Amino acid sequence: MGYELPVLVVEDSFLIAASLEETLLEAGRTVVVARSVAEAETAMADQSFAAALLDYMLPDGESLPLARRLHDGGCKVAVISGVDRAVLPEDDAIAAQFPKPMDEREVIAWVDQVMQVVTLAQASAGAGAGTVAPA
Repeated sequence: MGYELPVLVVEDSFLIAASLEETLLEAGRTVVVARSVAEAETAMADQSFAAALLDYMLPDGESLPLARRLHDGGCKVAVISGVDRAVLPEDDAIAAQFPKPMDEREVIAWVDQVMQVVTLAQASAGAGAGTVAPA
């Protein structure tokens, strides 16, 4: 099996970020946590991600531009937000939306689906396939 790309969690609430990180680690995933748009941009400059879980409203702005950059690089993006779904913009960069409070089992199931697709792409294309270049 090839190298598994990490999951990016961008969440300004310490408790929610810590809970997501713990749940993903328990599920065997590698996780990178950022607490702001700026921290996420720094993480994105250094590595690629298979999946990203983004809070929509962050202290330094909305995460939609991050979602678009991640999507353009091949990363699947889910938005986790307390904002009403009707308020969130429709955008091709957003593959899934989860409300707050969220059911972490649903989030893990979505991440697992994304990872299966990436693993299949790596297996069918050979070593090094299915990676996402940093934005």
